[in-house]
Order: sequence, then C-alpha cells, then structure tokens
Amino acid sequence: MGFGGTILRTTDGGDTWIPQSSATTTSDLWGVSFTDANTGTAVGLDGTILRTTDGGATWIRQSSGTTEWLLGVSFTDANTGTAVGDGGTILRTTDGGATWIPQSSGTTAWLFGVSFTDANTGTAVGNLGTILRTTDGGVTWISQSSGTGERLRAVSFTDANTGTAVGANLGGNGTILRTTDGGDTWIPQSSGTTPGLSGVSFTDANTGTAVGNLGTILRTTDGGDTWILQSSGTTLPLNGVSFTDANTGTAVGLGTILRTTELSNAR
Repeated sequence: MGFGGTILRTTDGGDTWIPQSSATTTSDLWGVSFTDANTGTAVGLDGTILRTTDGGATWIRQSSGTTEWLLGVSFTDANTGTAVGDGGTILRTTDGGATWIPQSSGTTAWLFGVSFTDANTGTAVGNLGTILRTTDGGVTWISQSSGTGERLRAVSFTDANTGTAVGANLGGNGTILRTTDGGDTWIPQSSGTTPGLSGVSFTDANTGTAVGNLGTILRTTDGGDTWILQSSGTTLPLNGVSFTDANTGTAVGLGTILRTTELSNAR
C-alpha cells in the first residue's frame, strides 16, 4: 500500500524503513506482491504497474494497457501473476509483467483483492459481496455466492480450499467470511469488533491476522472461530497486512507501518 507513489523497504525486520524511488509514477499504490526478497510488483491508480528485480533498488514501470485503477495483485512465482481493479478489471501475466493480458471477469464491480495459491487457482473479491473463482489461471472466472452485498476488501487463501475474505458492511462494520471448500460456501464469522476491515493474511489454515479502520488488528489461531483484538498503538486506518510466518508480519496504513515478530503483539 502507498500514497503518492510511496515505497518503503526493510531488511532488518522493520527496525528501519528506507524510502525507495518510485519516480516512474506519482500515482497512489494500492497493492504489492513479492515472490522472493528481490522480485516484486506494485499496482495502483491509472493502471500503474511497477516491477523490481533488485529488492526495490529500482522500480521499472510496466505497460498495463489500461487506465483503470488497479487495487490488488498476487504472484505465485516470478513470472505468473494477476492484478485486479475497478470496473471488474482483471489482468494476467505469465512473463513477469512484460505483457499483461485482460481477462473477462463477468462483472463491473470493483475488485479490491486477489489471492492465488498456485498458477491456476485463485479468488478475487470486491464490491457488492463479489467473489470470483478461477481454477484455470483466469481463462474463466466463476461467480460465487458470498451471502452478502457488502464490500469485500481483501482475501487470503492458504491452500486451494481454505480462505478468508474481509471487508465492511454499509454501516462500516467489519465483515469476515470463511470457506473450507474452495468458495462453494462462505460462512460469516464474528469479528467481535465494529470497524471495517481492509486487509487479511493467513500463514496456515488456522493462523491469521486482519486489519482495518481505527488501527484495528485482529488475530486468530483457530481458523477464525475466535478473533482476538490486539493493541496496535494507533487509531489510524490500517489498509493491508502480510505475514511470512506465524510470528513475523507487517501492517500498513495511512502514514503507518507496524511490524511484529511476536505471536501475541503488534508494534
């Protein structure tokens, strides 16, 4: 996540964050996906796609072929990735972003989040409770019934069957949905808190973290049966979160970066 093309990098677990040059764009950045320490892609407004292969020392702008806002991206290896955005936009690359091919989503709803567990199997979520599923690398996207008309902002799958989507209802309250059958059924879970949620990251089927408005951080270790509110130390909105293992994660938001290396705390 970013604002005005902001990119920050850490190599010491978040003790220090170094601004990186994204001079190739002034557009807000909304999504990022790294497949290793060096190789990553960021997406944002006006069809912006940036690519790095040197850990962010340099970012090269790629041609997306669209001016639609791109709000989420997921790569499963250095070459294969999918970006989603407004108007139901879905773009696919199999050559590290040298070319991006539009895919038919079958919807005009804004898509905010996407999660692939392998090159073929992925889920995208968005406005009006939209959930789309592909098992053929996006050649076809099938609409799934979320059971809600609420805005879904993020999704995280740990295997082809097990995933969680989060968002906010029209009243701004947090929404959590869970599937263990690849999205055939989505079960609402109780967040135990009211602020809307904007990010989610699971490292295995049971262990995950969701973030949202008012500095909200929620943690589960039982697949979402219970969510425990954690102290973030901020009331600023948190827009995204990423964990690389059960203990180590980063949350980002409005001028905010939080880092944790402990299961029970965010700091």
